[in-house]
Amino acid sequence: MKKTTTIAALSAAALLGAAPLLVSADDDGREKRRYEHRTDGTPMNANLKQFSTDEMRIMAYGQALRRFGPGVEVSVNETADGTVQVQLRDAEQNLIREQEFNQYGAPVPGSHQHPEGD
Repeated sequence: MKKTTTIAALSAAALLGAAPLLVSADDDGREKRRYEHRTDGTPMNANLKQFSTDEMRIMAYGQALRRFGPGVEVSVNETADGTVQVQLRDAEQNLIREQEFNQYGAPVPGSHQHPEGD
């Protein structure tokens, strides 16, 4: 019994002694890169692909079909300031949702609108 206790105590001491080595072996470069940003506020590794109006139309229709099912009508219109306005309507032409997106596919803040009563 004494031999088992001694082995357990030595094992615990070895593990506790190695813990600082394991903690310091992490990737130090990750912490340095964490706050690197481009001048426009996006992270350094961001995918900044600009989408055309046709690509936005395809993505909007796919998302609408996935979320609302068949029968949803999607209209995509380019605005004067370079954004894309997407309107979703049901079979009776009732507005389901209207939102504006920038050329990167991100929603424009404050552009999300539901019809009255939602």
